[in-house]
This record gives sequence, structure tokens and C-alpha cells, in this order.
Amino acid sequence: MLVLIAIPGPLPYNFLMIKTDVSVLRGGRVPGTGAGKFSWPAALALVIPAALLLAALAALGGLRHGKETGAPVFPAASAAPVRPQSGTIVFQSRVDGVWQLYSLDLASGARTRLTRSQADDLHPNVSPDGAWIAFGSMRSGTAAIWRLRRDGGEAERLSRGAGEFHDPCWTADGRGVLYGSRRGGGEHIYSLDLATRRERQLTSGFWRDILPSASPDGAAVAFARNKLGWDVYRMGIDGAGVRALTGKGGNCRPDWSPDGRRIAYVSDVADGKGDVWTMAPDGRDKRRVTPGDDSYDYNPTWSPDSRWIVYETTTGSKRNRWSLAVIPAQGGTPLRLSPAGADDRLPDWAPEPTAR
Repeated sequence: MLVLIAIPGPLPYNFLMIKTDVSVLRGGRVPGTGAGKFSWPAALALVIPAALLLAALAALGGLRHGKETGAPVFPAASAAPVRPQSGTIVFQSRVDGVWQLYSLDLASGARTRLTRSQADDLHPNVSPDGAWIAFGSMRSGTAAIWRLRRDGGEAERLSRGAGEFHDPCWTADGRGVLYGSRRGGGEHIYSLDLATRRERQLTSGFWRDILPSASPDGAAVAFARNKLGWDVYRMGIDGAGVRALTGKGGNCRPDWSPDGRRIAYVSDVADGKGDVWTMAPDGRDKRRVTPGDDSYDYNPTWSPDSRWIVYETTTGSKRNRWSLAVIPAQGGTPLRLSPAGADDRLPDWAPEPTAR
């Protein structure tokens, strides 16, 4: 939208139309103009309208536009944040220097510790039936994928063989997991069938592929690829049909909404730092969700009804402690979920357990 603002006189020039000689602004005389020595009334006549113009432009800045597509960027709402009435968030929290898995009950605010290992337990992801948690862990001495029943018990190692395994995600039917793995000089996306324990490589090439997210219909996978910078891509569940959803770098960490209509991701295109955005599954209609403040907002994940997004946030530096926050999927005022002093990251909003 182009806005023209008329500036009333008396001014030595109309800056929207005609260039002026700099000597006019400095108080010098230009032949034939009548401009003479410095005059306070004339100066005020110039400064006050200019200040009003700057204020108007600042107000228009409340509705910013994304650099890639011109999609609207939603500022934070002025109303108080709204808290979801129910749900469970599973996440990692640093305890005595070690990352462990926790859950947060949104109704009561109660935090429950889920793992007590001596090594880092990372990046939890809850199965579609709400019964299992897949996660990465160093408890075997190397980075591997494990699973744990949500109601407790012993953890089971899923990934085998040489290499590092990380960033697990369940398939839509819950019969397998997707993950990134670094081996043989490359880093790519793999799938593992839990019944047969058969592994399949889905991506290849000289670039890095990580952070898979399966579509709810089971047909596609969104993931992050680093060619000349991180961008979000999608492919078929069999690895075919790879194509980019974002471009120019600075985009990563996709998460597919349970209703299949949007993909949440992190982008720095607006202000050079990470913010939560969403887009259509074909890469169109990109919209910023988190407000344009000084925070770094990472690792978004959807509520089971696709109405909310929970994510991690910090201010000042990405080396600082992180907190969990929740925001309506269409944008609004974020609500901080973590207590003061906590260091919480990589949330996943758990589906409610289904009857067997």
C-alpha cells in the first residue's frame, strides 16, 4: 500500500515533488527565492511537519511485510495473553548441566520429570496415539534414537549401527520414525520401520538434511536443507519429488500442523533473527506469527487442534536461558510457560492418548 502525505506550507520546498538547494536549508541566500538568514519560525515550520510525517510512517510500520512474498506480518495484540485450558507439552530442560525430558500440564501448570539419565536426552516427539515419546540421547555413548512410554518404564534404543542419529519425528501412522543421521561424510533424512527395523535413506547429495516433519496424511515430509544457507523443503514420504518451500536462506525447523493446512517454521527474513512463521504446504502465504520484538523464537510445534503454537524463546543472545511460550496460530500476545530461571527447549505438544 502506497500512502502519500501532503505537507502544508510555509516550507521552502515540497520534498515530495521538487528537490531544493541545500543552501536553503542551511539559511543561505539563493537568488530569486527570498530565502535569507536563519529564522526560528521557518525552522519550526519545517521540523514540526517532518516530525508528524515520521510519526505517521512509524504507525504504518505496525503492519510490516515479509521480504519474500509481501505476506502480512502480524504484530502482537495489545490484549492480555490467553492461556490454553488443557494439553500437555513435552520438552527438554537443563538440570545440573544435563538435558532431561519433562512434561508440562497446561491446566495445572505442573512440571513432571520423565527421564533421569546421566547423559543428555534431547528433542522429544510424541507418537500420534500419544503413547510413546521418541527422543535423541547420548546414554549409549553415541547419539542415537530412543523411545519411552509416556506413562513411564525403561527406554528402548531404536537406531543401530555407526553414525550419529538425531531429531526424531513419528510417521503419521505411528509405525515408524524419521530422523536425521550423520554418517559417511553426509547428513541426511532416514526412515525406520519399527516392525521390521528396516532403515531407508530418503535424501542424498552434498548438503545437510535434518529436522524432518511428517504430514498428517502420511504422504509428505517437510525438512531443513543447507545448500547455500538453511531453507525448508518438502518431499514425498518415499524421498521423491524434493522441492524448496523457502529461498535465500535463513529458514529452518519446519513442523506440519495436525490439520495439514499449514507448516510452522523459523525464519530470520524480517529482522535478521529467528521468528516463528507459518506457510501453506506449497510454500505460499507466508505469515509471521511471533511479535517483532528483540526475542529469538525457535522450534515451533502445533497443538493437536492446530489452534496454538508452542515454541522456545530467549532475549539478548541465543546463549542465554530459553523459555517456552505459547501463542495463537494466527498471531497475538505470547504467554510465557516456563518459570523464572528455567532453561527449557524443543517443546512438542502431545496428542491425547487414544484407547487401545
